[in-house]
This record gives sequence, structure tokens and C-alpha cells, in this order.
Amino acid sequence: MHVDALITDLDGTFWDFSMSIHPATLEAVAQLDDSGMPVVVATGRRAQGALRGLAPAGLDDRPAVLMNGALARDSVRGESFLVEAMSPDRARAVLDVFEAVGLEPIVYIDHPETDMVIGPTPSAGNEYLAQAPGVRSVSSIEDAVAEATTIGFGAFGFPRDLLDPVAATINDTELATAIVGVSYLEGDHGLMIQAHNVDKQTGIEAWCRRVGIDVSRVAAVGDAQNDIEMLRAAAIAIVPSNAADEILALADVVIAPNEEGGWEQIPEIVGL
Repeated sequence: MHVDALITDLDGTFWDFSMSIHPATLEAVAQLDDSGMPVVVATGRRAQGALRGLAPAGLDDRPAVLMNGALARDSVRGESFLVEAMSPDRARAVLDVFEAVGLEPIVYIDHPETDMVIGPTPSAGNEYLAQAPGVRSVSSIEDAVAEATTIGFGAFGFPRDLLDPVAATINDTELATAIVGVSYLEGDHGLMIQAHNVDKQTGIEAWCRRVGIDVSRVAAVGDAQNDIEMLRAAAIAIVPSNAADEILALADVVIAPNEEGGWEQIPEIVGL
């Protein structure tokens, strides 16, 4: 089946968790580029985090859906044409849920250079924070939430049984959308939060409207819980074979894992 665009997750799908991209994947991207088919990034990462892996590969000009659909850009480095921000009241309420379990979350904002804000006791490891680009430290995370336009929150490197109740409270009260998953950078588990009823498909649909592509004619590649909505909506859902069973159940096509160059199958899958 021929499609008009390809949407790809990054971590565990396009690259491994050291951001290493298989040579066969880069060759497949070049083939898609030569055909004129857009390759759009859709990631839970913020822009500065995505650029860390995309820029060395010369892929920082890609259209991007960032922060699990809270932001959409014509290129990763560009300005956001879609910003699904949280209201100050909801952001403050989400912060209260974290504080109730003794966590001080990372705060994400839409900023061209410093899009991650941390307080004195951020919920992520010092080693990760020391090497993370685009981080701004503040003395009070409460003041930061009150003053900035909050795009989302994060906490990484904690047991699932600590994060699941936080996510459940946020989802059940419809304060925001909360997703718990494996934290490959920090170990253990992580929690990502964006505005209520926002997911990667939100940003994909906004980008399709912007460029005049029928959203029903896109293929999507993903491997995790935050990819579920875009895989369900895709004309062709492509999933690596090492994904969880619930994600594999959504696949129209299963490919080899990224570390084995499974991405090299994609040009043929999408009809080239």
C-alpha cells in the first residue's frame, strides 16, 4: 500500500537508547527522502532532547511532533505551530499530586533553547541532568509553573508502584494525560504528562492539516504505550518485533528491532 507520509517514534524504534542509528535506517531515510515522502518525527522527547540525536545525523530539519503531541513544528529547530499547553490551574494541581508523594517533577516549556526547567530536587538522576541540553535551574518549581506556559511534566528513574498512583490520579481527575513507561535513560520507570486528551496523534493530525496530507494516508512506526493512538489511526502500523505484546497486537507489519536494522524494510512496506 502506498502512503503519503511516514511518522516515526525515536527511542527504541528509530534509534537505540544511546541514540545510535543503524546504517540501514539512515539508508532507508535517504530512500524515502529521494522519493519525496515526508518522514516526520513523533516523540515524547522535548526539542532539545530530540536534537541531541537528530542533529549529528543531519536530521534536524524533520517535521516534528514533540512532547507526545503537545508541540508540533515544521522542523525540530523551528517554532511550534501547535502548542497544547496546560492551564495554570491544572499545572498547579498536577504539581500538587506530585508533591503528595514527595516528588518534584521536571517541568517542560516551549522555548527555543531552554525547554526543561528543574528545581532544587528534580525527579531525575544527576548524571542525566548534567548532560541534558537546554536545562534551566530555578529556586522554586512552584514559581516556575506559575510564571511559565507549562507544556508537561516528567519524573524518571522510579518504581512503577510509586508512579502508577500518580498517573492514575491525574488521568482519573482529567487534569492531564499521564503515561508510565520504562525509563531507558534513568533505569526503572518514568512518567510523562501532557495536557488532557493530547497524544501523538493530536500533533500528527495538526501537521497533516498544515501540509494538506490526508491523515488516513500515513504510516506510523512505534513500539511503546505513547504510540498506541498513532498506530491505531495509521494506514499502516509498523511495530518492531521486540515491542510489548499490547503494541504488537496493533501491528499491520512487524519489523526487526532497530539494532538489527529493521527500518530498512520500511521503504518497501510503504510502497516504494
